[in-house]
Amino acid sequence: MELVLGNQTSATYILPHHNILISSISPTPFFTFSNSDAILTMTVPKPPTRILILGSGVVGSSLAHVLSTSSLPPSTTIQVLSPPLTTLTTSTSLAPGLVGQLNALPALTTLAKASVKAYLTLPPGAFSQAGGLEIASSAEGIKILEERLEKAREAGLEARLVDSEEIAKLSPQFHVKDGVSRGLYFPTDGVAEPSRIVEAYQASARANGVEFIEAIALGIKHLNGVVKGINTSAGFISADKIIVASGIWSAELLKDILHIPVIPVGHPYLHGAPRPERGEKSPFVRWPEKGVYGRDHGACEGFGTYDHAPLPVAAAEGAEKGWAPEFDSAVERALGLFPSETRQAMTADGSRKFNGVFAVTPDGLPVVGPVGDINGLWVAAGVWVTHAMGVAGLVAKMVLKEEREVEVSSGGEGSEVVEEVVVVDEEFEELKRVLNPGRFGGRGVEELRREAGGRYNDIYNLEE
Repeated sequence: MELVLGNQTSATYILPHHNILISSISPTPFFTFSNSDAILTMTVPKPPTRILILGSGVVGSSLAHVLSTSSLPPSTTIQVLSPPLTTLTTSTSLAPGLVGQLNALPALTTLAKASVKAYLTLPPGAFSQAGGLEIASSAEGIKILEERLEKAREAGLEARLVDSEEIAKLSPQFHVKDGVSRGLYFPTDGVAEPSRIVEAYQASARANGVEFIEAIALGIKHLNGVVKGINTSAGFISADKIIVASGIWSAELLKDILHIPVIPVGHPYLHGAPRPERGEKSPFVRWPEKGVYGRDHGACEGFGTYDHAPLPVAAAEGAEKGWAPEFDSAVERALGLFPSETRQAMTADGSRKFNGVFAVTPDGLPVVGPVGDINGLWVAAGVWVTHAMGVAGLVAKMVLKEEREVEVSSGGEGSEVVEEVVVVDEEFEELKRVLNPGRFGGRGVEELRREAGGRYNDIYNLEE
């Protein structure tokens, strides 16, 4: 007979030839002899749980922090597989870092709010609650801003409509007063420095015993529906639980288990020529009608545009590609939105443009949750910095099964009643449902790719 008590495995055996009973019912082995009988009690420790996170970007690092600061058994080990610094450019390193909380998709609003709450506890420089602005100049665009103001209030987010004059005061480098434009201002939004967020969470994880291993993931090994580990460039690593948080490479790692429609696309981003820092950063700016956004990087301005045909790319070569000529006309249109000084800085000596790759999905939502029928395997892919910490908390709950709480109450005199009350976290359950990796099952690969590409041009989900 075998019993599991707490974190220990206990076993009772009878050895008939020697008339010996072997039983593990106490924390310390002992022998008791009575006449010709012998009772042997011993404790066999439960094997340690080995958790392996594939990816050391903002999602993987955030998850390592959350798991390592959770109430885990002392025997639990956590490892993070990190690609060598000299190999591939990661999508985290190129992320523009805008953190806007309101989204037409409620799940993204929930995840962004959780992320902002967490980022505000980080050391200075990792996240700045500089605010966010959305600008519109057409009657239709202004109506959308008014509708989004109502949605912001429903979501518990602070927001207000501002006129063109106030926009110019809040973000003079991106707007000239015109008497026509209106803006929707979100004072609790902000801008992140993804590399600093990663540094902070990795430092926390290391301090809590997490091991970071430099190696490239080659293939996940599973047997009879149970995860066993992963083959890497440094050899095989055993694991009981694996979370794939490898950004645009996640789909490739999981292709033999489940099709994950996380499609890498090229995206133009420009940094202007360096300038003296102005002190506190100004709000980031979006022009939803135009598919353009800009931000204050401190020592320069930067902007990106989605106003071009989707450009699918291969993930294998890293998250930065060569500049694509298809971007040129979109960049020219975007420059027309800016004051002359900012336009000039974007093409002056010292300016820089690059093609940064990130992932889109068919429904605009990240892919988060258990993978197929493989026990001990999860994925968190297609996640922006905006939502990374919210996703990390969600995955940690899944992995640790912390969605249930136990309430202990007393019964009548001289008795004690222990009731197990299952507390249904409706928000958690809804996130699990809408982000479930299996939600695309039964649909064709090409169909999903087309839908994901279409999402690129509606990146703010305004058509929802």
